[in-house]
Amino acid sequence: MNHVSEAGWIAYLADEMPDNLKIEYENHLYSCDECLTVYMEAMERTESSLLVEELDIADSVMSSIAQLNEVSFEEVKQIRKEKSLRMITRHYLIAAGFTILLMAAGVFQSLTEYVDSVESSTVKETQTLTDGLIDKTFNWMDSIEKKNKEGFRNE
Repeated sequence: MNHVSEAGWIAYLADEMPDNLKIEYENHLYSCDECLTVYMEAMERTESSLLVEELDIADSVMSSIAQLNEVSFEEVKQIRKEKSLRMITRHYLIAAGFTILLMAAGVFQSLTEYVDSVESSTVKETQTLTDGLIDKTFNWMDSIEKKNKEGFRNE
């Protein structure tokens, strides 16, 4: 099979050819790097044209909806923006209300007291352990010092 032109690949991508020819194209694509490159370029072009068409379709649909409701496209955007702001404000007020409710119930204060008690108990244990090690070290050093003094007296 000869190399396939870009128009042929575009027709293949648009599904505008018989199945037996599609199979030939696919088999040729597996063995020909040059056609694979042309196929990839054709696919990129058709994708970009489809994106532009989709955007045009979305704008036309929104314009027709606006015309049906006798509202302009810009007004529809403004209404959406206002609804979004209302929803954000509503969520903020709900969160603020729950925060005030929890503060009034003393949840945050009891939580901070619990954290303080946990921190102070761990600090006390650490200080007690440290103080005990320091005391044992000093006692050990004192005992060595006493032995050295007694050793000098006996000589």
